[in-house]
Amino acid sequence: MEKLTLSTKEHGGTWFGVLIGNQNRLVASSFSKSQKNLVSHLRADSPGKLIERFTNESNVALNEMIDLYEGRRTTNRVRLDWEGVSEFEKSVCQAMNQIPKGKVASYGMLAKRIHSGPRAVGTGVARNPWPLFVPCHRVVPANLEIGNYSIGGALSDYGCAVKRELLEREGVLIEGDKVAPSALWVPTGA
Repeated sequence: MEKLTLSTKEHGGTWFGVLIGNQNRLVASSFSKSQKNLVSHLRADSPGKLIERFTNESNVALNEMIDLYEGRRTTNRVRLDWEGVSEFEKSVCQAMNQIPKGKVASYGMLAKRIHSGPRAVGTGVARNPWPLFVPCHRVVPANLEIGNYSIGGALSDYGCAVKRELLEREGVLIEGDKVAPSALWVPTGA
């Protein structure tokens, strides 16, 4: 059984958490207004025994996660652990990684890109184990509404507000409750 390091850090009233595996790769990440909910969420998704402590790798991952949350550039030093991710989820994550900062793509566009259906892509987006590192917040419904966003494993109005803030910090123009059409990125092959 793999031993995982669980580390959390508070920044501006938000708690950030990471699970680091034996090979110093990021197994999962999440964030929440509640440290208790965050830890509970990460524990529920962990495939191994958890040790709560800080390591160099967890500190780097937490700091990069906070920088991503704030819309700042990062060093991209965090290595993701793809072992627990299905091939389909991997293809969804790779497609999300192609969406440029300041742009969004629809579930349908990503579905065409990876030759799948929009509902399946929606499930893949929801299962993203690395929010912020893999920008699932850049995926929106076809009608360009902001859409849902899970915070600490739970959907809420707060999650939708955070998704909007993340997009605005990245330079996505939002008009009312919808993303401006000019922010839509059309992937090659879509």
